[in-house]
Amino acid sequence: MSRSTILLILKLVVFTLVFYAFCAFQTSFWPFVLGSFPAPQLWLIMVVFIALKWPNIRAVFFIYFLGLIMTRYSYIPLKMAWTSLVALMLFVWIFKNRIHSTSLFYFSILATSGSFFYAIAYILISRWLEPNPTPIFFLHRLLELGCNFLFSIPIYKFLEFIDQRFESNPSWGPTTTTASTSSEVES
Repeated sequence: MSRSTILLILKLVVFTLVFYAFCAFQTSFWPFVLGSFPAPQLWLIMVVFIALKWPNIRAVFFIYFLGLIMTRYSYIPLKMAWTSLVALMLFVWIFKNRIHSTSLFYFSILATSGSFFYAIAYILISRWLEPNPTPIFFLHRLLELGCNFLFSIPIYKFLEFIDQRFESNPSWGPTTTTASTSSEVES
Protein backbone atom coordinates (compact mmCIF):
# COMPACT_ATOMS: atom_id res chain seq x y z
CA MET A 1 0.00 0.00 0.00
CA SER A 2 1.32 3.43 -0.89
CA ARG A 3 1.94 6.19 1.60
CA SER A 4 -0.83 8.38 0.13
CA THR A 5 -3.39 5.56 0.48
CA ILE A 6 -2.44 5.00 4.11
CA LEU A 7 -2.70 8.73 4.80
CA LEU A 8 -6.12 8.86 3.14
CA ILE A 9 -7.41 5.94 5.21
CA LEU A 10 -6.06 7.51 8.41
CA LYS A 11 -7.60 10.85 7.45
CA LEU A 12 -11.02 9.26 6.92
CA VAL A 13 -10.79 7.40 10.23
CA VAL A 14 -9.73 10.50 12.17
CA PHE A 15 -12.42 12.68 10.58
CA THR A 16 -15.01 10.01 11.37
CA LEU A 17 -13.94 9.97 15.01
CA VAL A 18 -14.04 13.77 15.14
CA PHE A 19 -17.57 13.67 13.68
CA TYR A 20 -18.61 11.20 16.39
CA ALA A 21 -17.15 13.53 19.02
CA PHE A 22 -18.95 16.56 17.56
CA CYS A 23 -22.29 14.73 17.50
CA ALA A 24 -21.78 13.49 21.05
CA PHE A 25 -20.86 17.00 22.20
CA GLN A 26 -24.02 18.46 20.69
CA THR A 27 -26.42 15.75 21.84
CA SER A 28 -25.01 14.76 25.23
CA PHE A 29 -22.49 17.16 26.72
CA TRP A 30 -24.03 20.51 25.72
CA PRO A 31 -27.58 19.75 27.02
CA PHE A 32 -26.10 18.41 30.25
CA VAL A 33 -24.13 21.63 30.83
CA LEU A 34 -26.33 24.35 29.30
CA GLY A 35 -29.74 22.73 29.27
CA SER A 36 -32.09 23.77 26.49
CA PHE A 37 -29.94 26.58 25.08
CA PRO A 38 -29.31 25.68 21.41
CA ALA A 39 -26.04 23.89 20.82
CA PRO A 40 -23.76 24.84 17.94
CA GLN A 41 -24.03 22.40 15.07
CA LEU A 42 -20.40 21.36 15.04
CA TRP A 43 -21.19 18.46 12.72
CA LEU A 44 -22.67 20.91 10.21
CA ILE A 45 -19.57 23.10 10.35
CA MET A 46 -17.53 19.96 9.68
CA VAL A 47 -19.73 19.05 6.70
CA VAL A 48 -19.23 22.57 5.28
CA PHE A 49 -15.47 22.17 5.77
CA ILE A 50 -15.42 18.81 3.98
CA ALA A 51 -17.58 20.09 1.13
CA LEU A 52 -15.34 23.12 0.77
CA LYS A 53 -11.88 21.58 1.13
CA TRP A 54 -12.07 18.00 -0.09
CA PRO A 55 -12.32 16.76 -3.69
CA ASN A 56 -15.98 16.56 -4.75
CA ILE A 57 -16.35 12.79 -5.21
CA ARG A 58 -14.65 11.94 -1.93
CA ALA A 59 -16.67 14.61 -0.13
CA VAL A 60 -20.01 13.30 -1.46
CA PHE A 61 -19.39 9.74 -0.34
CA PHE A 62 -17.98 10.76 3.02
CA ILE A 63 -20.89 13.11 3.70
CA TYR A 64 -23.32 10.29 2.89
CA PHE A 65 -21.45 8.19 5.43
CA LEU A 66 -21.62 11.02 7.98
CA GLY A 67 -25.37 11.27 7.39
CA LEU A 68 -25.67 7.62 8.33
CA ILE A 69 -23.69 8.28 11.52
CA MET A 70 -25.85 11.31 12.31
CA THR A 71 -29.01 9.17 12.42
CA ARG A 72 -27.55 7.35 15.42
CA TYR A 73 -27.42 10.57 17.44
CA SER A 74 -30.85 11.95 16.64
CA TYR A 75 -34.33 11.01 15.56
CA ILE A 76 -33.65 12.17 12.01
CA PRO A 77 -34.69 9.61 9.38
CA LEU A 78 -31.98 8.56 6.94
CA LYS A 79 -33.89 9.93 3.94
CA MET A 80 -34.08 13.34 5.63
CA ALA A 81 -30.40 13.28 6.62
CA TRP A 82 -29.17 12.38 3.15
CA THR A 83 -31.51 14.70 1.28
CA SER A 84 -30.75 17.74 3.43
CA LEU A 85 -27.00 17.03 3.52
CA VAL A 86 -26.87 16.75 -0.27
CA ALA A 87 -28.77 20.06 -0.50
CA LEU A 88 -26.22 21.60 1.89
CA MET A 89 -23.34 20.20 -0.12
CA LEU A 90 -24.78 21.65 -3.34
CA PHE A 91 -25.16 25.01 -1.59
CA VAL A 92 -21.50 24.97 -0.51
CA TRP A 93 -20.40 23.67 -3.90
CA ILE A 94 -22.02 26.67 -5.64
CA PHE A 95 -20.02 29.08 -3.49
CA LYS A 96 -16.89 26.96 -3.71
CA ASN A 97 -16.87 27.33 -7.48
CA ARG A 98 -17.74 31.04 -7.45
CA ILE A 99 -15.67 32.52 -4.65
CA HIS A 100 -12.06 31.47 -4.29
CA SER A 101 -11.10 32.66 -0.84
CA THR A 102 -9.32 30.92 1.99
CA SER A 103 -10.02 33.49 4.67
CA LEU A 104 -11.40 32.52 8.04
CA PHE A 105 -14.17 35.13 7.79
CA TYR A 106 -15.31 33.65 4.47
CA PHE A 107 -15.56 30.21 6.08
CA SER A 108 -17.52 31.62 9.03
CA ILE A 109 -19.97 33.35 6.73
CA LEU A 110 -20.28 30.22 4.59
CA ALA A 111 -20.83 28.00 7.64
CA THR A 112 -23.48 30.38 9.01
CA SER A 113 -25.27 30.76 5.69
CA GLY A 114 -24.97 27.00 5.18
CA SER A 115 -26.60 26.51 8.57
CA PHE A 116 -29.41 28.86 7.57
CA PHE A 117 -29.83 27.08 4.23
CA TYR A 118 -29.78 23.68 5.96
CA ALA A 119 -32.53 24.76 8.36
CA ILE A 120 -34.71 26.05 5.52
CA ALA A 121 -34.02 22.99 3.35
CA TYR A 122 -34.70 20.61 6.24
CA ILE A 123 -38.03 22.27 7.05
CA LEU A 124 -39.13 22.26 3.40
CA ILE A 125 -37.99 18.68 2.77
CA SER A 126 -39.69 17.61 6.00
CA ARG A 127 -42.95 19.18 4.85
CA TRP A 128 -42.62 17.31 1.57
CA LEU A 129 -41.50 13.86 2.79
CA GLU A 130 -42.80 13.40 6.31
CA PRO A 131 -46.39 13.01 7.51
CA ASN A 132 -45.50 14.89 10.71
CA PRO A 133 -43.26 17.78 9.53
CA THR A 134 -40.61 19.55 11.56
CA PRO A 135 -41.72 22.77 13.28
CA ILE A 136 -39.91 26.00 12.49
CA PHE A 137 -38.72 27.13 15.99
CA PHE A 138 -37.63 30.56 14.74
CA LEU A 139 -35.77 31.73 17.89
CA HIS A 140 -34.04 28.37 18.33
CA ARG A 141 -32.78 28.38 14.73
CA LEU A 142 -31.62 32.00 15.07
CA LEU A 143 -29.58 31.16 18.19
CA GLU A 144 -28.08 28.15 16.39
CA LEU A 145 -26.94 30.45 13.60
CA GLY A 146 -25.19 32.71 16.12
CA CYS A 147 -23.54 29.77 17.86
CA ASN A 148 -22.45 28.32 14.53
CA PHE A 149 -20.86 31.61 13.54
CA LEU A 150 -18.91 31.84 16.80
CA PHE A 151 -17.84 28.20 16.87
CA SER A 152 -16.93 28.04 13.18
CA ILE A 153 -13.66 29.91 13.71
CA PRO A 154 -12.02 27.51 16.21
CA ILE A 155 -13.57 24.48 14.47
CA TYR A 156 -12.09 25.58 11.14
CA LYS A 157 -8.64 25.96 12.71
CA PHE A 158 -8.97 22.54 14.34
CA LEU A 159 -10.15 20.79 11.16
CA GLU A 160 -7.54 22.55 9.04
CA PHE A 161 -4.84 21.36 11.46
CA ILE A 162 -6.06 17.77 11.16
CA ASP A 163 -6.47 18.01 7.40
CA GLN A 164 -2.92 19.26 6.94
CA ARG A 165 -1.50 16.42 9.03
CA PHE A 166 -2.71 13.91 6.45
CA GLU A 167 -1.53 15.68 3.31
CA SER A 168 0.12 13.20 0.99
CA ASN A 169 2.03 15.97 -0.80
CA PRO A 170 2.74 18.67 1.76
CA SER A 171 3.72 22.00 0.32
CA TRP A 172 7.18 23.05 1.43
CA GLY A 173 7.23 26.24 -0.55
CA PRO A 174 8.72 26.79 -3.99
CA THR A 175 11.13 24.14 -5.07
CA THR A 176 14.46 25.29 -6.35
CA THR A 177 15.74 21.88 -7.35
CA THR A 178 14.59 22.20 -10.96
CA ALA A 179 16.29 25.58 -11.33
CA SER A 180 19.54 24.30 -9.85
CA THR A 181 19.56 21.15 -11.98
CA SER A 182 18.94 23.13 -15.14
CA SER A 183 21.84 25.47 -14.32
CA GLU A 184 24.06 22.47 -13.62
CA VAL A 185 23.19 21.05 -17.03
CA GLU A 186 24.15 24.30 -18.75
CA SER A 187 27.61 24.36 -17.09
